[in-house]
Amino acid sequence: MVVNFFKEECQTRTKESRFGICDLNDDSPAFIISTNEEDWVAIVDNEKQKEVIFTAIDNCIDILRPNGDRENRCDGMLTYDSNIDFVELKADRQDWTSKGIKQLKTTIQIFAASNDLTRYRKKRAFLANRKHPNFPIGRMEEMQRFTNELKVRLIIQNTIKI
Repeated sequence: MVVNFFKEECQTRTKESRFGICDLNDDSPAFIISTNEEDWVAIVDNEKQKEVIFTAIDNCIDILRPNGDRENRCDGMLTYDSNIDFVELKADRQDWTSKGIKQLKTTIQIFAASNDLTRYRKKRAFLANRKHPNFPIGRMEEMQRFTNELKVRLIIQNTIKI
């Protein structure tokens, strides 16, 4: 299945030095915003003010299973220079890491089936939770397996440094 992960109507561009990624947890796509920091799930530090493109994936880009149901996918991705960061936003307190890792993994596998991931210099996947901003130490082995399998570095924290 070929999926267009670069639909213009799902993209927002910014050069802000600091902005957030928000998800209202409804049927609307995730979005970036430079105000209302209390709503940010992930914080993006863009100190050099590079042009960053945020592409909403969940609730914007159709990714369907063979039976026609919507596939679980991550909230969005950031692209800049020759880098790509997949982002999954969580607000849950329990079992959020397993769910988020699965969504990131599924999205990256589908992305790689339609796009050449090797063209990106830096490839990262962020699992961000506003209630748990720092990564859980006990997940190091799982993070390494993710990286080995997908060739994308998994980072569990809510701050993304561009």
